[in-house]
Amino acid sequence: MTMRGHFGYSEDMIQDLRNLFQGLGRRLLPAPAAPVTLTDPEWAALRASVPFIELLSADEAEALRERIGQFLARKTFKGIGLELLPWQRHLISAYACLPILHLGIDAYRDWQTVLVYPDTFAPEQEWVDEAGVHHQAVVPQAGEAWERGPVILSWNDIAADGAVIVHEMAHTLDAGNGDVNGFPPLPASMSAGTWTAAFSAAYEALREEIERGEDPAIDPYAATDPAEFLAVACEYFFFAPGYLRETLPEIYRHLSDYFRQQPHLRAAEIATHLPGAAA
Repeated sequence: MTMRGHFGYSEDMIQDLRNLFQGLGRRLLPAPAAPVTLTDPEWAALRASVPFIELLSADEAEALRERIGQFLARKTFKGIGLELLPWQRHLISAYACLPILHLGIDAYRDWQTVLVYPDTFAPEQEWVDEAGVHHQAVVPQAGEAWERGPVILSWNDIAADGAVIVHEMAHTLDAGNGDVNGFPPLPASMSAGTWTAAFSAAYEALREEIERGEDPAIDPYAATDPAEFLAVACEYFFFAPGYLRETLPEIYRHLSDYFRQQPHLRAAEIATHLPGAAA
């Protein structure tokens, strides 16, 4: 679930938020569970199933394997009308851990549960549009993420496009400042004002392209609100990095600084379809 908002706060406000959430995290974070260790056959099977893993450096691949073990230990997986097998949990965890390769597992500390449906699910949603009109409808979803969990996924949509997982994980990172508004907790080395200016400008430019009937630079779903713009941009960053770097270089640069990754050095475009994974 995402909420319409803005891309940021003032520098003073974000420093206050950093102090608040870091303090709360230290007090509320439970003792971490012992990481799960993937066996060599399990790791080999995962590498063969997930296209991006083979493009990682040796150090990145080892870091990913460690993150996956931590994720499996700390998160609860529940299949809804679906028996989740170990290899399916491993696959979900691989995509979930790509964004936190260098951020660390504690970036996901505020939520615990991953719910997986066999196919697209259709929750009832309510929202108020920009004109103040209240809407209520059943909206088919491939994924959904609530601020404090759960993260909800559709297995068949994952099989068609593993980027769905990264999209939803981006929402959970975005929620780290207490709201889902396109502004995740930034490291002290990054400027809140610069992030806000760059993302706000790109978001407004996308909306204007759509209003003029032009082909949008990225998936028009990104124009839904700032939170969806960030989540869609993260999909491009990890899986179409060459295109994002060329088309929206400022967005690519900020995401590269935030995630501490340069996926364009792995490949210009990275497959996300997972053959044989459909339920």
